[in-house]
Amino acid sequence: MTRAVTLFGTGTTLAALTMATTAMGQSYSNDTGGSVTFYGQASPAYLQFDDGEKSYGDLVDNTRSNTRVGFLLDQVLGNGQKLVFNFETALGAPGSSSFSQDSDPVWTWEKTDLRKIDLAWSGTFGTFSIGQGSMASDGIATNDLSGTTMASTVTTADSAGGYLFRLGDGDLSDVTIGNVFSDFDGGRKGRVRYDTPSFNGFTLAASYGQEILAEDDDRDFYDIAAFYQGDAGDMKVRAGLGYAWVEDDGDTSEAYAGSVSVLHGPTGLNGTLAAGGRPDGAHYVYGKAGWIANLTDVGGTAFSADYYSGQDFGTDGSESTQWGVQATQNFDDLNLEAYLGYAAYTFDDDSGADYQDASSVLAGIRWKF
Repeated sequence: MTRAVTLFGTGTTLAALTMATTAMGQSYSNDTGGSVTFYGQASPAYLQFDDGEKSYGDLVDNTRSNTRVGFLLDQVLGNGQKLVFNFETALGAPGSSSFSQDSDPVWTWEKTDLRKIDLAWSGTFGTFSIGQGSMASDGIATNDLSGTTMASTVTTADSAGGYLFRLGDGDLSDVTIGNVFSDFDGGRKGRVRYDTPSFNGFTLAASYGQEILAEDDDRDFYDIAAFYQGDAGDMKVRAGLGYAWVEDDGDTSEAYAGSVSVLHGPTGLNGTLAAGGRPDGAHYVYGKAGWIANLTDVGGTAFSADYYSGQDFGTDGSESTQWGVQATQNFDDLNLEAYLGYAAYTFDDDSGADYQDASSVLAGIRWKF
């Protein structure tokens, strides 16, 4: 079954995107050390999902890094201090993780598409941030230097998270890809956050936030995280580790996650490891191996293979696995990357149900402007 969906759904929205791109990628400055920079990206893709019996095809927006626009206001204050205001919003294109056998979303902008309305004050003391933006643990699980992150990374559910596993008798189960694959990475909230200065590549962060863009959500979010960015000879290293807890009317839920990615510059060989979970609950490990090569003059070419293994998602004793292969071609002069990824999914639990294996193919481009 192939569904014809218009990704850039209405003439009004497409016109808005077209007008916005005329200012994108440009910076303007004044005589007092201030500047404004406009930026954005388009991220259309084609997603094909096979649930073991039926196949579905959709034009989508890649949830992993969706279509968006934004701007930065940067004002130097002196004494090494500055203020930065960042506004960024997705444009409401139907995301790859929103489609399913029964759901065919259309282009709709909602306030939850607001990604950043953030004011940051930085100096030798570190950085204080307030507003809608990343919690301290955002990015702890997603360090990945493979160059194929648009096709696949630890955020397995971003590709086809809304699709349901099909049972052996042909009926659809009530278990989605998103139910049984998680990365426990931090998200974005209305929050206050503090980041320390960098000490030999290490940075610590802490934040408190609330879900200010969703109705009837009174939970309190807290987290702490540590990050590392550095080079060791020819090796580039990126790493993160964090812990988060959520207070909900007296109940507390906790989660942890971390990742490390290493790239050897001369050969382009790279590897990524990530893990996370809940104390005495669901948990996972993820690995990726890749190679970045200069095969053409237009830009680097990246290849990779990855594997995800999760336990106790949905029910105790369950097992979720995903393996995949990916390729990305960069076009440097166009600020564009084209990618292709294949993923295979399996799920088993102790209920006695027979879940069929599923697979997806995600092919698309990301154009930054």
